[in-house]
Amino acid sequence: MLCSILKRSFQAHIKKVNNFNVLRLSSSSGQRGEIQDALDIEANLFGNSELKHEPINTREALRKNRFAGRKPKVPIAPVASRKLPASAPPAPRIAPIPAPIIKDNELNLEFMRLTLQDPLTSTLLTTVRSRKRRDKNRQIIVEGRRLIQEALQCGLKMEALLFSEKEQLALVKEEIGIAQLETGTKIYKVPQHDLKTWSSLVTPPGLMAIFDRPSDKGLDKNLAEQQRLGSEPLPITVVCDNIREPNNLGSIIRTCAALPCTQVVVTHGCCDPWESKALRGGCGGQFRVPIRDDVTWEELALTIPPEAADDCHVFIAESNQRKRENNQTIDYADIQGLGAHNLLIIGGESHGVSEDAYRFLNLVGGKGKCIYIPLAAGIDSLNVASALTLLLFELRRKLSQQASAKN
Repeated sequence: MLCSILKRSFQAHIKKVNNFNVLRLSSSSGQRGEIQDALDIEANLFGNSELKHEPINTREALRKNRFAGRKPKVPIAPVASRKLPASAPPAPRIAPIPAPIIKDNELNLEFMRLTLQDPLTSTLLTTVRSRKRRDKNRQIIVEGRRLIQEALQCGLKMEALLFSEKEQLALVKEEIGIAQLETGTKIYKVPQHDLKTWSSLVTPPGLMAIFDRPSDKGLDKNLAEQQRLGSEPLPITVVCDNIREPNNLGSIIRTCAALPCTQVVVTHGCCDPWESKALRGGCGGQFRVPIRDDVTWEELALTIPPEAADDCHVFIAESNQRKRENNQTIDYADIQGLGAHNLLIIGGESHGVSEDAYRFLNLVGGKGKCIYIPLAAGIDSLNVASALTLLLFELRRKLSQQASAKN
């Protein structure tokens, strides 16, 4: 209604202006412009008056303002319709040229000269340096002429031999020649610098061989040879507990092989009896006596020969005075009444015998004892290998006396 009243009033005003001032307005072009402006205002005013007022939705207004001014999205063409630039074909892989085989008529041997770029070099390096891979393949690394000869004499299979100087290879040419003919041993010549890098020894001897670990068949063969020579293995199992020094463990195994003992058990937590330092400390003892390594205390009872399980005695070599006071302890020279089989547990110099060993000792009741070696005042203990040597040879003497008394 308000819009209608305003419309009629404004039309009357315009009509009045037109009637009384038409002559004056028409005389001036500026006045005609004012009339036109008035007419435009009228049209605009009454044109907008027909619009209806609607309330504004704030959320809708914000949404429209948010997307205002954005460019419309261009639809992406399907993957199938897009043309990718053609890639160059891969270069053909060139197979490495194998190293030539050198036939040495002087040594009567065949070997290959390896370079650093040869892929076989990295394969051999991984085998030598990775204990995990050696354990999986049941292989050992033997360094030095004497130890290599000892391994071959004990019947171990040589997989590969690495050398750096021809003069070093000449020292073992007879044994290596037999191994190459019988088992197909591979021989490789590598630079001296590489061989030093691969070696775990301070002064590498220049000869390194990869052997299979001693098999039960090979150990049985050695046992038969010992029996033929009159050295029957004693009914003694040496159990190594907390032996962390490879040289000491190697010396222990060497003493056990010299006696000889029935077997050596290396419990979980000791060092590896097959690493280079332990092998050198053992001087070939690992090749002549059965070794069970990484044995838990729960599995120890399974290592006892079944025929002697009912009459098995357990001895703990203890140098700690406090521990001796809490257990039945006797002088090693006073041992009497050995069993059909005997376990001698010996600990490391730093950590000693563990509590697990004493718990195992309690399982056999009166058949378990602690033994010690009397020492001069001020001397706490002996080297573990020296102490074991005294104990084992005393046990051998007692076993011999016991056998003579029965006869």
